[in-house]
Amino acid sequence: MFITMSHEFLGFSEDPFKITPDPEFFYPAMSHRQALTSMTYGIETRSGLISLTGDVGTGKTTLIHALLKRIDKKAKIVHISYSSITFQELLRDILSELEIPVEGKSKESLLGQLNEYLSQMNQDGPVVVIIDEAQNLSEEVLEDIGRMVSSNNSASMQFQIIFVGQPKFEEKLSSQRLSQLNERLRIRCQIKALNRKESQDYIEHRLKLVGTRTSKIFTPEAISMICSYSKGVPRTINILCDNALWMDYRLSKRRIDPAIIRKLIKNLEGPVIRKSLLSVLTTPLKGICPFTPALTSSFKRLSVAILLVLCMAGLVLVTYEYRQSRSTKTWGGKISLQSPHHVPLAAPSSSSPLEEDKTEETVIVKKGQTISSMAEQFYRSLSPTLVAFIMDCNPEVTNADFITVGQKIKMPKLTEESLILMTDHAYKINVGTFLTSDTAGLYRNEPALKGKEIEILPRQVTPKDVWYRIVVGNFNDKEEALKMTALLKEKELLPLFGLAPKK
Repeated sequence: MFITMSHEFLGFSEDPFKITPDPEFFYPAMSHRQALTSMTYGIETRSGLISLTGDVGTGKTTLIHALLKRIDKKAKIVHISYSSITFQELLRDILSELEIPVEGKSKESLLGQLNEYLSQMNQDGPVVVIIDEAQNLSEEVLEDIGRMVSSNNSASMQFQIIFVGQPKFEEKLSSQRLSQLNERLRIRCQIKALNRKESQDYIEHRLKLVGTRTSKIFTPEAISMICSYSKGVPRTINILCDNALWMDYRLSKRRIDPAIIRKLIKNLEGPVIRKSLLSVLTTPLKGICPFTPALTSSFKRLSVAILLVLCMAGLVLVTYEYRQSRSTKTWGGKISLQSPHHVPLAAPSSSSPLEEDKTEETVIVKKGQTISSMAEQFYRSLSPTLVAFIMDCNPEVTNADFITVGQKIKMPKLTEESLILMTDHAYKINVGTFLTSDTAGLYRNEPALKGKEIEILPRQVTPKDVWYRIVVGNFNDKEEALKMTALLKEKELLPLFGLAPKK
């Protein structure tokens, strides 16, 4: 809601930096333009197999959408968005997408149905199968695909596959086992991150499409910071620019300056953003509609919680009575209290209004919500660490971008104890989850952690995004780990508590 209103306030015709792929916003950087030309040629000449590789966030999906606008309208498109499947499952999904009744379960039966369909297409457009995250396909599946496309029958000329994945897909093809498939891949495209000039032109290109220019929205220094931090990755540019527009709107600044970008980068990468929750509550939200009762109630509860921190010990009773009479509504919707799964060893710090007497609350998903939006609404904070923390407490959620309306999501209590991990009789601390693994250097250089092992654990949070959890250990017992957690929190090295005001 806030983002949309900020765009309207700035006079944009639409959102210029939306994360979802939109071919209308396709920016033809050198490598992207070359890849688009090659893939278009490959489909027009029935070249069979095509691969498109690039690092996370470089624009592969947007490029595919741009490709689909170029190719023959008669082409039948099959999009496989999950790649951890067997060959039979792949065939069943292709048949289903082509609206062919699936008969039988064996590989031979499914292949027979597909070949029969292809042989009856005559001069119709080809069947183009797009497989996302191709690097996750098993060697067994890739080997079967190699055999299937090597049949050299007339039907196979109507069947094309585009493998879309990260660079390690090409590495996987170097296996001797996949030599047959490797030889059949005639067109291989690789897109790269944008260079400095392309990054600046990318921002200008998107802003022009919504009726404005870079110079009206960003200072040159802010653009320079965005280009440097993003390292030319379009998705990172979009995230920074989109959030910068929101913050600029809230602060009613004339243009987005380096201070805003610096604050956003700190929030994205951690360890924390040094900002008082009180300032968030008192920041004017210019142009926003009057609050609903539930929203107003949430603001009041947070404000009261902050004031209680400053009250004398004699107001403990008032605090207790206040909590007893709290409404059962929160930013995310209706909630119900859950039975505690554990009891904290120590009383939670009173420094953060986010910490409640309950171990978790359950929020019902509303239309349009994602894990990220729910985190921001419920905790008044947003970081990769917080999103990963919520996913840990909801193991059924394997894609942070996909939850269903009516689904129950547990919103965990933010405590120091919840960061303690026990593995093989050793205690470790989950210090945070980050967009890149580079942040590990911050903890390696921390004097308090001298002699401790720093582990980097990749985590797939969406089919296309991998984040990095950093774990510190080992500690002799839980008490020692908790003491270190408290110290790291005091040093503002725990992004989970990013919005908690310092004592």
